[in-house]
Amino acid sequence: MAERRPMGALEDEMMTYLWAISRPATTSEVQEAVAPHLAYTTVMTISSRLWRKGRLSRARVGRAFEYEPVRTEAEHRAAKMQGTLDDAGDRAAVLSNFVDALDPNDATVLKMLLERGH
Repeated sequence: MAERRPMGALEDEMMTYLWAISRPATTSEVQEAVAPHLAYTTVMTISSRLWRKGRLSRARVGRAFEYEPVRTEAEHRAAKMQGTLDDAGDRAAVLSNFVDALDPNDATVLKMLLERGH
């Protein structure tokens, strides 16, 4: 039996590819770059799913759609971090553990951003 990806892995791989190229891409292009071993319809289904979730925009180009991320990777990941914090029962404990686990360079950047008023 073929090895299966974890749930959401193909979505993440597709998003990573689209962020990297910084322009719209068709399902065919994404399939060729990310998952040439999968059926076109599988990649098309995931593209449509990401569009319905609001993570991609799409525009018809001929008979196909071109897809592109609605947010940058940084915006997307920041929103995920904010969602995790919003779901926390004890926000201070989550923040404290997050800061404690930061790489020293990341801690320096975070401190600088906080001092700048971000």
